[in-house]
Amino acid sequence: MTDRSNQYMQAERGDPLVVPEWYSTRRLQDRFPVPHAEKAFVASKDFVVPPPPAPGSDLLQEHFAIKKTADDIWLLASEPPGKVWPALKRYWESIGGSVAEVDTAEGRMQVSLPMNSLKASEFVGKMQLQPYVRNEQLQLQVRVQQGLKRLSSEVRVTVQGMSLAGPTPQQESLLTDMRQYMSDQGESLGSYSLVAQNIGGESRVSLVENADQPYLRVDLNYDRAWFALGQALNDSRIPVIDINRSEGVYFVRFVEKEHEKNTSWWSGWFGGEEEEKLSDRFNFRVLLSPADDGVHISSEPTSSGVGRQEQLILLNKILDNMS
Repeated sequence: MTDRSNQYMQAERGDPLVVPEWYSTRRLQDRFPVPHAEKAFVASKDFVVPPPPAPGSDLLQEHFAIKKTADDIWLLASEPPGKVWPALKRYWESIGGSVAEVDTAEGRMQVSLPMNSLKASEFVGKMQLQPYVRNEQLQLQVRVQQGLKRLSSEVRVTVQGMSLAGPTPQQESLLTDMRQYMSDQGESLGSYSLVAQNIGGESRVSLVENADQPYLRVDLNYDRAWFALGQALNDSRIPVIDINRSEGVYFVRFVEKEHEKNTSWWSGWFGGEEEEKLSDRFNFRVLLSPADDGVHISSEPTSSGVGRQEQLILLNKILDNMS
């Protein structure tokens, strides 16, 4: 059979179609019109198609991950709160606990682990939580929140009677066991809680372009935003040359061509120790600024020849890896 897939490239342009003025134009409109693109991209002559992502890169991303800062620890789930909520209830019930939905709209549930339950008492011993048992019960406060991105959740656990001065080994053990349960019981995330649907919402991080300078708006406190930005730069494989925590600045080097080369799947297969090192000179300052609506993250070029397009590309790289 004749391959006609490229014949359109040799097609000749014909004369414009002429129809009587009285004929309706309704049927002459494009059946499949090309929508107008607000962010038009005009490729330069030296434009190179970006390389494909690393094979299986999506499969390597953890569905559940423990995140920790100096004063906080939580379980990050790549599922909306409406799915995580019923899965958490099943988890606590599987270890002999009883769950009371205290405030579903705020994502709060209270868990009681009675010591007259063999499952519950064994679990308390394994987690080394005996010192916090009161009246033959261990009380836990669980909070489910919308993650930074849509369709993601953050889970935190507090043990009643435990000091709140930073993450504890017991909290990390609880979240680790919870993560293992959810990873092993993937089908437990198949149901959706209608009563918990209000926990989720819009993404807590967004790109704002209708300003003199583009920026990311992050609905977090300053310390958490600083941590999230550092993680995003690391996950984006953008070299951080220096930091100034007191002024809220990351000094980074970001050159699109170098970044594509550094993150391409070819470099993953064939790169080695002999690969040329990136320059240790930064060309962007990534700044965090407190604002009334959260924290703003902006990119400021420090070298000539870097314009708004590069600023947007860098901010989008950060946005894609915020978690």
